[in-house]
Amino acid sequence: MRSITIPTMYMHRAVGAHLSRRHGLWSSILPRALSATASSVGAQISNTSITLSTSTTSFTSRQLYSSYPTPSMLIPLHDRTSSLGSSILSERQFSTAVAKDYSTDDEIYDNSSPQKVGDEYRGDEQMPRLKALRERLRLDKHQGSNINIQQSVQQPSVQSLENTAQSLEEPVIDYSTNVANQSLLTDTHGRHHNYLRISLSERCNLRCQYCMPPEGVPLSHGSKLLTDEEIKRLVQIFVKNGVNKVRLTGGEPLLRPNLIPLVRSISDTLHTSGNISSDAESGLIGITTNGISLSRHIEGLVDAGLTGVNISLDTLRADRFQEITRRNGLDKVMRAIEDCIRVFKEKYGDVRVGPNGTGGSRVKINNVVMNGFNDDELADFVRMADDRFGGDVDIRFIEWMPFNDNGWNKSRFLSYEDIMKAISSDGMQLERIGDGPNDTTKWWTVKTPEQDTKSSKSRVGFITSMTEHFCSSCNRLRITADGKIKTCLFGSNEKEVSLRDIMRSHEHEDQNLQEEVLGRVIHAAVQKKTFSLGGHANAADIAKAANNRPMTLIGG
Repeated sequence: MRSITIPTMYMHRAVGAHLSRRHGLWSSILPRALSATASSVGAQISNTSITLSTSTTSFTSRQLYSSYPTPSMLIPLHDRTSSLGSSILSERQFSTAVAKDYSTDDEIYDNSSPQKVGDEYRGDEQMPRLKALRERLRLDKHQGSNINIQQSVQQPSVQSLENTAQSLEEPVIDYSTNVANQSLLTDTHGRHHNYLRISLSERCNLRCQYCMPPEGVPLSHGSKLLTDEEIKRLVQIFVKNGVNKVRLTGGEPLLRPNLIPLVRSISDTLHTSGNISSDAESGLIGITTNGISLSRHIEGLVDAGLTGVNISLDTLRADRFQEITRRNGLDKVMRAIEDCIRVFKEKYGDVRVGPNGTGGSRVKINNVVMNGFNDDELADFVRMADDRFGGDVDIRFIEWMPFNDNGWNKSRFLSYEDIMKAISSDGMQLERIGDGPNDTTKWWTVKTPEQDTKSSKSRVGFITSMTEHFCSSCNRLRITADGKIKTCLFGSNEKEVSLRDIMRSHEHEDQNLQEEVLGRVIHAAVQKKTFSLGGHANAADIAKAANNRPMTLIGG
């Protein structure tokens, strides 16, 4: 005779067929145990556990709680490097929105769990029926009652176990509200995440040195990537819980089929949510692209609701462009920048957001700076913003960041301070301007001589992820093309959680139930977010760990 042991204080609100019906994840675990005839099923109940006995299979409580949902379905919880996606959190843990490490025992603990003090449990005053059940079991024990089914005459049915489980009162979080429900996307450091970045493709038509090796990276099978409907569904859930800004990334997002209808759907979701505020960044939907094929798509994308474009461009020299990207195409990128400016002006009257075009540009150029490679072109980029594009673009210089397989090393790394010195040494003088509350960029503008009546409209920004990180005000969450939530750009693979697997395992269930399950998993992932740099100390530590994805598989 084998047994399944489930701690009662953490037991799901239903057992057997009810669990299999309410949470599809149980369907691969319990049916074999509970499909046996009533005469072959036994149950042993105590004040700490419920044991279902069956001759067909055996699972410990640890295995039951670590089975949500993975290809192998059962992953021992003592492997503390396993991802949240591979670790089922109990109903209580999700409901109380706490995701803590587990003990090495088969019991599961968290800060919100009732703790026994003498004969009482802290927290029972909020759960009178649970307290009454414990009291009844304690009295039965003192009276010498034997409720071991294998020895008793009358065996409780599976239905009676379901009824007992359903009687346990548990706190419930309401996931149905929109922006008022800020807690779902707020981490343990008090940071609320209202900015969602979604990778639409792992593929890219360039092979940039700072992103991937020359041969590219292994890609997921198409069936493993999020579908359009799954992306729309996730956007709806995140927007309902406070997200008011979305950016589409890759790989190269322009390689995604049906991109324009997808942008239209996301834009509609944002603007019908009630989340849009007076903040200039609120309600924006942007895209980050290498610009190679952007000119063909920009009019349709802006018509569908696209409000901003970030274009990656690291050199203004054709030979260097080919060396950095391992492809040709500089002329296509430059033409795309001009087309973006034109289309945004036609749509909005000005390429800059904010009153009278005083805010940031809808067109930004991102430049990853590497020592001894493109650091002699920095001032050229600053001048280009005004000279070629009339001040209608913003330039951002980015410290080179370590990712798997991008060859990061200290000798080619240039800090924020180094980049500033390189620009000023070429005769360009910058002056500091203000940043937004969650800005990742330190913004400057070109300081013009007093006798020069023409001031610069363009802004020059520095993304200082490695030397002066901005983690304390981080408001970003990422979803990879294969459907995993990544709470930090530098977080390890083990911390990723597969939202795709959850949606597909619940695809035939009630939409509200699916949303509830997803909400709990998302919240648990957010609670695990570290304060800075994915838990690493610095850039060298990130590079040494080498436990992240290549940049193209994250989405930036």
